[in-house]
Amino acid sequence: MSNNSRIQRLPVEVDPFRLVDQGRIYEGKIPIGDYPRLKELLFDHGGKGIDDTLVDVKLEFTKTDTGLAVINGYIKTVLEMPCQRCLKAENVPLETELKVVLVANDEQAERLQEGYDTWLVEEHRLFIQDFIEDEILLALPFVIVHEACETESVSAVVDNHPSDDEQNEYAQEKKNPFAVLKDLKLN
Repeated sequence: MSNNSRIQRLPVEVDPFRLVDQGRIYEGKIPIGDYPRLKELLFDHGGKGIDDTLVDVKLEFTKTDTGLAVINGYIKTVLEMPCQRCLKAENVPLETELKVVLVANDEQAERLQEGYDTWLVEEHRLFIQDFIEDEILLALPFVIVHEACETESVSAVVDNHPSDDEQNEYAQEKKNPFAVLKDLKLN
């Protein structure tokens, strides 16, 4: 892999408030294999090729003008995920901008104005891998389908839909299971 010089192993656990005070920036490409929950959602090639996918990450630990501790940055990648209609691989480009306010407790999160994403930092510990993986999972689309298979599926349903005459004929042929009760009641 020619980009090995840019692949960065991030620290596992950090004190994000200290990183904010230092103005620390982490930037690099991280193998998708570092994210076990995300790997479960990816298209399965029999375990081959998934770890070759890289996630481009930039995390800037800084403060807003009002003094809030935040993580700014971005996460970019292209994920190969199964289409939920045909189950074939679909490339899903993912680019999410980060602007996450770090809070030490729920009260701080409640006091923030709407529009801020918050991350609760317990005991001044942030697991960076979990943070990145959660942000990726939150940015995924709800439904992943090919445009082409969506059209094919809809046309197949329309083409195979019985006409009104065929439906009426089928209804007449179908026996009513309660017809026997009707005869009993008349006797």
